[in-house]
Amino acid sequence: MSFEVYKPRFEKEATVAISKNHLTLNKKLVDRFDTEYVELAFDKDTKTIRIKASNGENGLILNKNKIGARGFFKHFNIQQKGKYNAVFDENEKAIFVRY
Repeated sequence: MSFEVYKPRFEKEATVAISKNHLTLNKKLVDRFDTEYVELAFDKDTKTIRIKASNGENGLILNKNKIGARGFFKHFNIQQKGKYNAVFDENEKAIFVRY
């Protein structure tokens, strides 16, 4: 018999869930941000979302671990849903999610 070992990814890996209206960061990513507001950006060529800390005037609210992103999704026509691996870049102090 050939067994495959189950390795839960949510505990070890940084992930972001994309739903219809929200981006949800897992605990590993939330702990990296010391802010209440974030800035979202999108690279159409690589289909990468950037989440970066922002000041209150220009940013979206990071409510515990959720970001209300409905307008962002509509603006860039993002209809992808699911859970994706994310990378935190120390130099830019930003999270990158590629779907």
